[in-house]
Amino acid sequence: MFRITILVFASLQCFAQTQLPIATNFKNSYLTHVRAMNGLPGKNYWQNRANYSIRVRFSPDTRQVSGHVDIEYLNDSPDTLSKIIFKLYPNLYKTESVRTKPISKEDLGNGVEIDSIFINGRFVNSSAISIRGTNMTLGGVTVLPQTKTSIKVKYSYILNQGSFIRTGQVDDGAFVVAYFFPRVTVYDDIDGWNEYPYTGFDEFYNDYGNFHVEITVPGDYQVWCTGNLANANDVLNEKYVQLIQTASNSERIVDVITKDDISSKDICRKGKHHTWIFDAANVQDVAFMTSNHYIWKSSSVLVDSVANKRVRVDAVYNPDHVQYDSVIKYARGTVSSMSYIFPKIPFPYPHITIFEGLDAMEYPMMVNNLPFEDPQQIVEFTAHEVFHTLFPFYVGTNETKYSFLDEGLATLSEFTLHPIIAPEVPMHYDISDVNQTAGTDYDNPVVTLTPQLHRKSRFSNKDLKPALGFHYVKEMLGDEKFSEALRFFIDNWKGKHPSPYDFFNCLNTGSRTDLNWFWNDWFFSKISPDLAIKSVSKKRHNYIITIQKIGIGMVPIHLTIFFEDGTQQSYKNDISCWSKGNDVYTIKMRSNGSIKKIALGNDFDVDIDKSNNVWTETREN
Repeated sequence: MFRITILVFASLQCFAQTQLPIATNFKNSYLTHVRAMNGLPGKNYWQNRANYSIRVRFSPDTRQVSGHVDIEYLNDSPDTLSKIIFKLYPNLYKTESVRTKPISKEDLGNGVEIDSIFINGRFVNSSAISIRGTNMTLGGVTVLPQTKTSIKVKYSYILNQGSFIRTGQVDDGAFVVAYFFPRVTVYDDIDGWNEYPYTGFDEFYNDYGNFHVEITVPGDYQVWCTGNLANANDVLNEKYVQLIQTASNSERIVDVITKDDISSKDICRKGKHHTWIFDAANVQDVAFMTSNHYIWKSSSVLVDSVANKRVRVDAVYNPDHVQYDSVIKYARGTVSSMSYIFPKIPFPYPHITIFEGLDAMEYPMMVNNLPFEDPQQIVEFTAHEVFHTLFPFYVGTNETKYSFLDEGLATLSEFTLHPIIAPEVPMHYDISDVNQTAGTDYDNPVVTLTPQLHRKSRFSNKDLKPALGFHYVKEMLGDEKFSEALRFFIDNWKGKHPSPYDFFNCLNTGSRTDLNWFWNDWFFSKISPDLAIKSVSKKRHNYIITIQKIGIGMVPIHLTIFFEDGTQQSYKNDISCWSKGNDVYTIKMRSNGSIKKIALGNDFDVDIDKSNNVWTETREN
């Protein structure tokens, strides 16, 4: 007995002093007070910024995108930059680029063709330009700290017709045009220049800035884009301008463009081409979608009653795909729920547009969603993509390296918001990917950099496993306290670039709870969660139920207790029951009835071996 007491005490001491392992490339940020150990931006926090003025012409017939980009780049870092690195994301389709997704031969080509580049009015000779895959480097420059640099780029490329990867042609008259302009990549305090190539799987990391975008398309095409439409009266007939205004101030769903309107071909003002102008402030990116045969349903949601702020919600899609009709309702529900229920942050942007494409992908103020057939998928993918508005856009998490932050929180929104926005749609959430991959030789800790994830463990570690971890913390803290902590993180990091350490430390600070014992266990360890009912003993009306934690990884205890008379009872204990470093947890229960069976676990409890999760009275007696 004495020996057991000593072992438990040692375990207690170990957990009480749990510290998160900090990668060496982060340490200087703490030493120089760019980031603080409490999770907040440090007193010397800095990040660079780029403002963009883009004039682009898109031809649906040839799929050519051609444009001019004027960039005002602010170097807010303490460093003198001797080069500038750009992202040319359409070079994913360049013939010689390295890719992790297959692309049809017909879509391979020259990628982005740079016609000219000027820096501070000086022409950049081609010898100073190096393009490798999706990275373009300009050498021989000097960008001093706290200075602005003017960059002008003229370019063109052919939008992919097939091989739709987050962007491309949807059908003969519908296109998602994303990542369509050269942009300066992020230079930050952790890695310097972001030189990760875009290979098709991993997502994006961009600086904040203001965007002015002018998009020229044929006269019978409509355009939806990040930002506010600045010249509606110049491109749309008065009827449709009024309908947009009505929807922007209405709770009801307004049919802005109907199937009959498409047939009449009198939506836009007369003209061979129109230039649509959009403005967006303090965003990381812009994407636009265009079509000549999509219908448009619109409504708005009051997201802040004090400021009387409304957000317009749009669903734009092929009228033949009637399953899309419900998307406007679910999108409205998501915007409202984010504003008032979880995490109670007024939706930060003026609109969100759900456009029917060939992927499930988010962009600032825009979503490209497939016309799913399964009602549960329609609900949850809508919620997921709209929730991405907060992460990585409002809060600029690095999707390229740490996608578990934004994807984990967006996946959490799926099963958190589903019962709120669509209670009529049954939810049977599938966590089998984690149960099947956890503990395998190709599994990884959640914090593993996204480009290093492969095979089945990829979805598990960047989406589902972090979502479940957040869910367990939410269950332990309670909905209100977890939302309060998440809001604390959002309020301190909106418009900035937090790291995973900033997230973990900020939630500790915001919840006034040291959660390092769980962050270290679930996110930094290679886990293989496995709880078992070790034993059940009875003395008169008292039952002693012993739960054993066999595997690595803390999960809550949920029991369903079945009695001889046909009744049942639920019991739960959150993850804090393992916070002392114990591997056994004992539950003492008094019952006037005889227990027939006990089942361990619920739909969200990871368990790689469920063969030890059921106890029956006949097994023990």
